[in-house]
Amino acid sequence: MQEKDLMFAAERMKKIEKLFLPVSMALMFSQWKNLKTLIIAHWIISAQSSESRRNLATDFTGNLINISLASCNVMENLDSLGEVSKWADVNRDILELIFNKLDLMDITMGASRVCISWFLASHKSTLWNTVDLTKLQELDISNSFVFKSKVRPIFYYKHPVDDDEGLSKNLLTKIISRFFHDFFEVQGGISLMNLLIEISKLSRMTPKNLFFNFNSYLQENGLKFAAEKMPNIERLALPIWCYQTKNSMRFAFSQWKNLKTLIIAHEHSFTGTFEFQAVGESCSNLTNLKYLGHLEDYKAIEMVRYLHSLKRLSLRCSLVSNLAVYRLIIGLRNLTILNVLHCKLPHDLLPMAKSIGGYVITTATQKLEKFIRCSQDCRICKDRCPYSWSYLAEDWPKDEIKELEF
Repeated sequence: MQEKDLMFAAERMKKIEKLFLPVSMALMFSQWKNLKTLIIAHWIISAQSSESRRNLATDFTGNLINISLASCNVMENLDSLGEVSKWADVNRDILELIFNKLDLMDITMGASRVCISWFLASHKSTLWNTVDLTKLQELDISNSFVFKSKVRPIFYYKHPVDDDEGLSKNLLTKIISRFFHDFFEVQGGISLMNLLIEISKLSRMTPKNLFFNFNSYLQENGLKFAAEKMPNIERLALPIWCYQTKNSMRFAFSQWKNLKTLIIAHEHSFTGTFEFQAVGESCSNLTNLKYLGHLEDYKAIEMVRYLHSLKRLSLRCSLVSNLAVYRLIIGLRNLTILNVLHCKLPHDLLPMAKSIGGYVITTATQKLEKFIRCSQDCRICKDRCPYSWSYLAEDWPKDEIKELEF
C-alpha cells in the first residue's frame, strides 16, 4: 500500500471508525475525525513504542478510544492489546505442515492474514514451489454491465469473505461500480492480476511451477508481472485467453531461461498468434511442449525452426493436419515422443485416426521412440462434440506423456 493509496482512501472515506494499517505505513489521520479503533501491524512492540504511537495517533484524532498493535512479539503489560490468541504461538514447523494442506487461496487470502506470526510462516519456500491456479473456483462476471466487451470471459477467483456475522458461507458475486469509471470490485472474488500480486508477496522468487486456469484472462501486464516476480519457472501452463504482443512475449520468456516444460492452450482466432520465436530464442532448455488448439501449418514450421531442443511434444485434442504432423516428425531432430491422441483435421473436423496418412505413420515409426495415436474406432473421438472447449478445459491437465501432466 503506497502513500497515495492511503491518501485517496482518507479523502473518499472520511467516516472511518475502525482502521487496520499494514507494516511501515505512516499515520495520516487528518480526514478521519471519527476514528475510534486503530490497529497497526508492527514487528517488535515495546511499552515505549506503544506509548509513542498512541500519543502520535491521539494528537491527530481526539476521538480515538483505543489502539491495538498487531505483533509477533507483544508485551504482556500492554493493557490495550487484551488477550493474545494462542494460535499466534503455534510452532512454525507445525504451521508449515498445516499450511501445506491448504490451497493457494486459503493461504494467500486467509491464513497469511490472521496474525504476524502466520504471515511470516506463509513465506516458507516449501509452500510456493508450485503456484497452481487450475483448481480455484471461478466467478464468471462476463455479463456484468461494467464490461462493455463480450469478446472474452472475465473470471474472478472465489475466496471467503468476512461479514458482520463472521465468515460468510455464501460467496457474494455482486459487482460494485464506483465513482465515474470502470473501477470495481467483486465481493468474495479477486482478479487474476491482484491474485498474482498477493502471491508474489509471499512466494517471492521461489516458484518453479506456474499453472494458470484454462479460462484465465491473462493480459500483457499479468504475464510480464508473473515473469518478473517468478523468474525461476521451469514448468508453465498458459491459458486459452492469453492476449499478448510480440514485445510482451519476448520480455516474459527472456525471464524464464530455466523453462523446461511449456503447456499452451491457444486459439489464434481469440488471441492472435503465439510467438514460438520468442520462446526458442530465450528458452534453450525447453524439452517438453504441449500445444492445445488449432496448429496451422506455418506454426508447425515455426516450431521446427526455433524449438531445437524439443524431445516430447503433445498435440492431444488439437486441430492439426497430416502435413503439419509430418513436418514436425522430420524437422524436430531431437523429438522422441509425439502424442496426437484425439486430434482432428482442421478443415472437416474428422478424427485424424480415420484419415492419417500412411507416410506419417511410416516416418513416425522409423524415427520416434513412441508415437501415440487413436485407433480407428476410438470412442472418445466419436462421442464428444467436435472441438468442444468445455471438454478441453476439463481434459487440459491430462496427457499420456507424464512430463506434460499437471
